[in-house]
Amino acid sequence: MRFLFSRSSQPLVFQLIFDMKKGRLIFPILLFFGCIEEDPAVYDEKLVVYASLTAGFPMGVLGDTCTVSLSADIAEEKDPQSLLVSEAFVTIQTMGSADRDTLFPVPGSPGRYLPRPSVIFEPGKTYRLEVNWGKYTVYGETTVPEKIEFFSPMGETYICDGEERVVDVVNTDNFDITWLRQADSFEEVFSKIDITKISTAIYKDERCYVGSFASFPLFFLNFNSENYNTVLVSSLALQAEERGLEPYLDSNSSDFFDYNRNGVRDSTFVNLIYDTTFLYRIWKEDYLRLENGDPYRINPFMWQVVESPVPMSWLFFNYYGMHLITLSATDEAYYNYYSGDPVAQNQFLLPEGNIVDGYGLLFSRASRGFLVYIAPDSKLKH
Repeated sequence: MRFLFSRSSQPLVFQLIFDMKKGRLIFPILLFFGCIEEDPAVYDEKLVVYASLTAGFPMGVLGDTCTVSLSADIAEEKDPQSLLVSEAFVTIQTMGSADRDTLFPVPGSPGRYLPRPSVIFEPGKTYRLEVNWGKYTVYGETTVPEKIEFFSPMGETYICDGEERVVDVVNTDNFDITWLRQADSFEEVFSKIDITKISTAIYKDERCYVGSFASFPLFFLNFNSENYNTVLVSSLALQAEERGLEPYLDSNSSDFFDYNRNGVRDSTFVNLIYDTTFLYRIWKEDYLRLENGDPYRINPFMWQVVESPVPMSWLFFNYYGMHLITLSATDEAYYNYYSGDPVAQNQFLLPEGNIVDGYGLLFSRASRGFLVYIAPDSKLKH
């Protein structure tokens, strides 16, 4: 599998590859280029536009938005908030027709714009976003992908501690993502769900299940990689904020896991996968913490892939409980933007954006999701 890291600019020269069947990491091929002396680039101030569309949805429901700002020289010390532009005239047009809609500033969110909720972006159609502000006029185009299809394959095996084991299968046909467009709350969405169709995936703490990219997956997701440019995978923990008393070390102990490190057994985020071992911290770094010390992780977790099947391993999950897993087929503009400088080591390289006469990216996607319950196998190491 090739993983596309999400900061980029030039054609892909770095790939992490591993054998899905045997769980082996294959050494990446690095292409090194000699230094070429060039004249220093001259900074050119322009508008910066980032916007995304989702097939079958209005902008805003699935996190899609349009933001407009002014660029700044890399040597300048400027507050990013001061660069946001809230007085631009922003429109979006369906190509091949006279349909053009205005995007309006979002109150309380400087630099952010949204069209009317009745504006639905249709699969297969091409849209042109145009921004006018002062002396600047910039635009970009995107063709919305038709759809994405995927499933959890049966009979897949993986090597764990030298033993070939069968990977679990989950049901991926238990959620209609359009429910999110039609409902006013998650409670209303859940009223439509058949709970008997939701699979349980076990988060295990055996060494081969945690520790690297090549760890044993909880389940696989398979799609036809020839049909898509880049697939964006999102894992949203729906019960991340559920609180309860910190758990005891075991049923016979009065000692407890002090999640918030205050010496008192009190309330915390009990669905957080809390693991402070050295190996765990290498891959996921230290926990973020609230002012009272409660640990948490960024939610949702997002990843990008270009080949199938996708091993949904421990890296995708930071919480127990119900998860909404969403796969999004993205357009070619998204692939081009995120296909180079994979580890974001060169801040002087500009990504290959599609905003003409400006900087940034307009992209679109087609999304499909399903629900899965993540449960612990046993008491994890803390």
